Amino acid sequence: MTKSELMSYVGKKVCVYFKDEGKACGILGYADEFSPKYDWRKPNYFFVGNTLFKVSYVRKIKEGEDE
Repeated sequence: MTKSELMSYVGKKVCVYFKDEGKACGILGYADEFSPKYDWRKPNYFFVGNTLFKVSYVRKIKEGEDE
């Protein structure tokens, strides 16, 4: 998975599957700055709800509803 691949899903409903076997489902976001616009999340991190992660943590991503 590359950053550009993950960026193509920003704003869409997805399920992100992590390398540690966890997952997060919801709207994928990306914080490009530390500001109230992104709820003061760390810059250069992706997020689904309150779950923050970097590209290197992602095993796979699936668009749409969880199975």
